[in-house]
Amino acid sequence: MIGDLLLAWISEAGNGTIADFRARAAWLARTENLDLHESATGRWLRDASALGHCEVDWKHGKWSVAPPVITRLPLADGLAVLVGARRQRLLRAIDEEGVYAEQARRLGSSRDIPPPCTILMPYERTRDLEEYAAALGAVYSGCAAAAIAALLGTTAPAKPTAPPAYDSPFEHLSSFSPQTWAPTLPSRPNPSEGLHREQVNGRWQHLLRREGGWYATDLSRGVFAELARRGETVIRWRPDGDHRTRTGTVIVDWGASLPPLQARALVLCSGFVPRFGSAAETSLYDNVPREIAARVASSLGQTLQTSS
Repeated sequence: MIGDLLLAWISEAGNGTIADFRARAAWLARTENLDLHESATGRWLRDASALGHCEVDWKHGKWSVAPPVITRLPLADGLAVLVGARRQRLLRAIDEEGVYAEQARRLGSSRDIPPPCTILMPYERTRDLEEYAAALGAVYSGCAAAAIAALLGTTAPAKPTAPPAYDSPFEHLSSFSPQTWAPTLPSRPNPSEGLHREQVNGRWQHLLRREGGWYATDLSRGVFAELARRGETVIRWRPDGDHRTRTGTVIVDWGASLPPLQARALVLCSGFVPRFGSAAETSLYDNVPREIAARVASSLGQTLQTSS
């Protein structure tokens, strides 16, 4: 499928620009007669990053593929997932070395590029995963989801920046779901507290207004900083079974996209990008232990709510 072809291409290319990736992905989609949403190529890169296949520098317009890694899924009854670069020689090694692996897919919207298939590896002992990694030329990382969650710090913007230019297009975030931006004047005295965006060289840059100062941020971190200021909660955890169950589903309201590391911590609990609840306007992350969900929420200034 096209998602697997794109992962194979970025694996062989190693790195590149986002603009070049968008052009190549759009061309490949046309060869498959896919009617994509205009932001589909960017969403595929975001999902590939959350799955651990690549790193994306949105500010500077660049991406680079990640090395191949085998990581355990938390509390998943002996399942690990292979992430990172997926070169042809690695796929051949899976067959030649007799490594047992299963491919699984989760399809999304017909107007999105499907993510690459997930390669799952059942195991009985940690030693099995270490041997698989050695045979494939990969790295065994333990449980990446738990390790990432343990390292998460606060994402509140703390870098002071210059005020917006008086003659630039300038808007203020007025509501979250859906996200609504209201035009305002950067020259007005005592600008409103909250998240703003300024258009510079045709691109939006985000700024946070706090106690008379301006702070640089990106959209996802800025949104959560503003949610924290308003005391609003958009992250919930629903246990898979009764109250003794340790895993569950993390539910994030639309309009509050997670920063890359927080998204990766949740995605690597299952090896799949989130499902979407269109009726409830939510993103759903599966097989997430409550302690990982709580660390992700805390890093975003959120108080994790438990739903039934």
